[in-house]
Amino acid sequence: MVFSLRKWLSRFAFLILFVLLTVLVFGGYRFFMTKLMLVDPYEAPHGQALKVFQPNGGEPEKASISDRLRWFYLYGE
Repeated sequence: MVFSLRKWLSRFAFLILFVLLTVLVFGGYRFFMTKLMLVDPYEAPHGQALKVFQPNGGEPEKASISDRLRWFYLYGE
């Protein structure tokens, strides 16, 4: 059986390129997700701040449809 060195090198180069691009895309996705994420609502406050409970959740009663959809997509409530 004859193995072509050129064919195997091109396959190896493709594999290396595929792995590098996969890592690059995954790293970019993680970077943008950390930059675009909202602040964690359950995080402990810093400094002299106090965390206050809001029984209504802070949702306005007479919000427009777009505000209510935005609230739903951001907070899931």
